[in-house]
Amino acid sequence: MKKVIAIVVTYKRKELLKKVLTRLSGQSFKLSKIIVVDNNSQDGTEELVKSFYLNDDTFEYHNTGANLGGAGGFNFGFKLANNYGYDYLWLMDDDFLPAGDCLDKLIAHNINGITQPIRYNLDGTCAEISPVLYDLNKIFCKNPKSFTVADIYNTIKEKNLIPIAGVPFEGPLISKAVVEAIGYPNPDFFIFNDDLDYSIRARKAGFDIMCSFKASAERLLVNNQNDDINSWKGYFMLRNHFYILRNHGENFLVKNRSLPIAVFYCCKALLSGNKKLFKVVLNAYNDSFTLKNNDKFKP
Repeated sequence: MKKVIAIVVTYKRKELLKKVLTRLSGQSFKLSKIIVVDNNSQDGTEELVKSFYLNDDTFEYHNTGANLGGAGGFNFGFKLANNYGYDYLWLMDDDFLPAGDCLDKLIAHNINGITQPIRYNLDGTCAEISPVLYDLNKIFCKNPKSFTVADIYNTIKEKNLIPIAGVPFEGPLISKAVVEAIGYPNPDFFIFNDDLDYSIRARKAGFDIMCSFKASAERLLVNNQNDDINSWKGYFMLRNHFYILRNHGENFLVKNRSLPIAVFYCCKALLSGNKKLFKVVLNAYNDSFTLKNNDKFKP
């Protein structure tokens, strides 16, 4: 019997978290431990989790003491899981609702790498935007994510397993061998691209990343890929993307593509008189070399 530890990172979404924890407690494949990492919600999340672990010692609650973002939360959870014996870690946030047999289906594939369940929106449409190809060698492209699982979903005849280039931290089952080889997620990302960075590191270490069409889950919130670049989210999106290009780009031009991207956005900001955007882009570029200033720009 494989030992699986679930790590659930949450922040101020106790009503959604309740649905997730209820579904985890009812998985057809019993979890060895369910670690809830709370980014200091202060909204009754601790009392909610306590209502679960009073009757089931599988549950554990840990407050980080600050908002560490998803990246910091998962790093925190990996360290806690290291106190126990396990074969796999199952990662998710508080709006990922797995099917009752999701873990069972993931385990059945027996992959010594990373296995991602396919996610659906509440209306039944495919929500799996994991990249099938993430090209860090192509020089002239708007986005290294060439296409996603959702893009090819209707063209796949035999829906079983397909190789993918990366996963979100929304449901991936990660073997202990991966953790031993590449370590923990980088907490300095705060949010955005910490999961991509982890995926790239895993692929570089020789591990397969697969998407299972047998294991499914629902997204309780609509995924918004059009976040305002002028906002605090825009800062982290740009900063972390620049970091990915510089550290994982496969040639000189890709590694340095962040500079012309930053210049483009700065010129756009100047021409439109958008001083806020100019500052966001400038700060994102300057901070992308070391992923610094999380506390300064987080909400």
